[in-house]
Amino acid sequence: MTTFRFVMAVLCLVLALTNPVLYADSEAAGTGQTDSLKTIQARGVVVSASRWAEEARDVPREITVITPLDISRKIPSTAADMIMNSGTVMVQKSQLGGGSPMIRGFATNAVLIVVDGVRMNNAIYRSGNLQNVIAIDANALDGAEVLFGPGSVQYGSDAMGGVMVFNTHQATLIDQGTYFGGKALLRYGSAANEVTGSATLDFSSRSIASSTVITYSKFGDLRSGSVFDSREPDFGKRTWYAERFGDRDSMVANSDVLRQVQSGYSQMNVTENLLFRITDDATVNYGGIFSTTTDVPRYDRLVELNNGLPKSAEWYYGPQLWTMHSLTYKTSDAGFFGSQAAVTASFQFNEESRNDRKFNKTDFRSQVEQVLIGSVNADVKASLDQSSPYTRELKYGLEWWMNEVSSEATLRDINTGEVRPTLSRYPDGGTTVNSVAGYVQVHWGLSSNLSIAGGIRTTYYSLEAAIIDTASFSIPYTSISLNPTSVTGSVGLTWQAADGITMHSNLANGFRAPNLDNFKVSDSSPGVVVVPNSNLKPEYATTLECGIQLDPSSALDVSVNGFYTWASDAIETRPALWNGMDSIDIYGERKAVFANTNIGTARIYGLDIRVSYAVMPELKVFATTTFVNGRETTNDIPLRHAAPTFATVSATWQPGTWWLSGSFWWSDGRELAELTPSEENKVGVQYSASGALPWQRVDLAAGWTVTKLLTLQLQVENVLDYHYRTYASGISAPGRNIIVSTRVNW
Repeated sequence: MTTFRFVMAVLCLVLALTNPVLYADSEAAGTGQTDSLKTIQARGVVVSASRWAEEARDVPREITVITPLDISRKIPSTAADMIMNSGTVMVQKSQLGGGSPMIRGFATNAVLIVVDGVRMNNAIYRSGNLQNVIAIDANALDGAEVLFGPGSVQYGSDAMGGVMVFNTHQATLIDQGTYFGGKALLRYGSAANEVTGSATLDFSSRSIASSTVITYSKFGDLRSGSVFDSREPDFGKRTWYAERFGDRDSMVANSDVLRQVQSGYSQMNVTENLLFRITDDATVNYGGIFSTTTDVPRYDRLVELNNGLPKSAEWYYGPQLWTMHSLTYKTSDAGFFGSQAAVTASFQFNEESRNDRKFNKTDFRSQVEQVLIGSVNADVKASLDQSSPYTRELKYGLEWWMNEVSSEATLRDINTGEVRPTLSRYPDGGTTVNSVAGYVQVHWGLSSNLSIAGGIRTTYYSLEAAIIDTASFSIPYTSISLNPTSVTGSVGLTWQAADGITMHSNLANGFRAPNLDNFKVSDSSPGVVVVPNSNLKPEYATTLECGIQLDPSSALDVSVNGFYTWASDAIETRPALWNGMDSIDIYGERKAVFANTNIGTARIYGLDIRVSYAVMPELKVFATTTFVNGRETTNDIPLRHAAPTFATVSATWQPGTWWLSGSFWWSDGRELAELTPSEENKVGVQYSASGALPWQRVDLAAGWTVTKLLTLQLQVENVLDYHYRTYASGISAPGRNIIVSTRVNW
């Protein structure tokens, strides 16, 4: 902590005595075969900082850019793996079909997912680990960005720890003629017997263009590594699984303890963009996304024991269905309003379910949630001083966002088929959420090497929920009503102190209004039931970020970013009372009562270092390390989403049409005493008896562009076959994973 404060003090002192700073460097982004080790730093043009394309060197924020080249070289199984592959974000998994990114000590519903400018977070995004990001098809992306720190001025609620912006593959208009093209990918991964096929079809003309991407993936049971940590040689072994024979459940010995039985699933995605030219200055784009899965086993629940027997005979998420339809009108001549404008109207539908049955019990519980989401965004950009040689712009906009949620639950006797209602996860009378917001941002260039950017946003938020069944759980009220108004702002400075020295400083605050998930009844955690707390209010985070980037030559880039976050009214799960009791019986089990609570204040601080070095034109090396520490100051206990320190070192050699790369991944561990109280009951599932274990991994990869039409790739992940789990995960990571892929372009 002392070292961190010293580094932060030095950075901020430099800013105060000179002028403030920026992280992003001034070189344009590479094209073609630019190495991914360089593109990870925010070069060229970014969109996440203001909702408009702008030069990264003008942005006083830390941003990770994931390019199409990064995606095509690493060919991630899911969008969650793609984010993890950036080396700057830790991702938690409760099951193979999962992935919950942790950004600067925040995660789940305190980080925002945006797809083509539309917020994906909805009213039931939970504070427990999420898997919604896997609904995005990594093969259908033109790229992605991770904006670190609060982004509420641009995006509203939930953008506290950061914003993940995903840009799907766009259709492109051409001036003359027509164009037909596309590409296809076939990938096999040995660790889960994964087979993925993806096809992209593109059509372009002057007046209309289309892009269609279809992807199907099938994952078998995941095989973990065989080299276990000597301190916990049995942690993570799948020694048994539950199976039903006739009219009884049995605990079956697993003949292969590395095979994580009951972890496989399948997924299908269709992504469509259809672009129309209305005039020379205006276009309309239809965007459509369809994503669904098979049943996804909740692996961490399937390995829990109760008095030496399996706790659950069945536990799986039903098919995760997500569709999004959007229409976006863009013009480069907004007349009175500004130079450019974009209006997006969107509709989304989400369906998810939780399905479980206790071992040797006949009641099968199914909780089903459906969410209808509508939104309209209007964004405008205007020049404030066209005569100035420096960028001086005004960006402003309005947003309306609405959710309608239905929630129901049933118990079905698997022997008799009798179906009866039971307590739903969310209020059974229906819930409506509305949000209306307006924002203004200004970027003002003071000179060729100094600029200031700032903004403010006001958001009105309302949640109205009706509870019909109050008797089953002795709920002392029949409705929930929440109507907060939140004002957030940001201000930042960038300064190019000299050739090869760029610095930035930024102060921003973000907020998250309590959503419906904060008022749920949940018994998904071992030994714990989470009950509603009707007194919740929005949580806020204010972050000071300082950074410096050194690029003394075209071969070397070094960036250091430090941040300090003050969180107030932070919502965390803590022990509570329900009708005066600290434990209650639910579904035949005595459980401790917890509730989401505004805990008061928390402090999170961290440091991120990135180094990129071109040893020679053919050989490039990249290294990054991320340190985050977070504690609730009221009770001096850790925050669970502040991941342990992690780092990567990678090297890529590309002498011609083929390339080789190697990477080393490392993560520190965390002692059991340093886990937050709500995590202590997960020992044996997410954590060993020693806590979160440190881990390391070595990867190798090679690729060969045989012709312009054909590319072959071979990857070996986790070469040394180490057994490990990423922080807070309930399933072990893949063991040695041999991945073979073929890509065809036409």
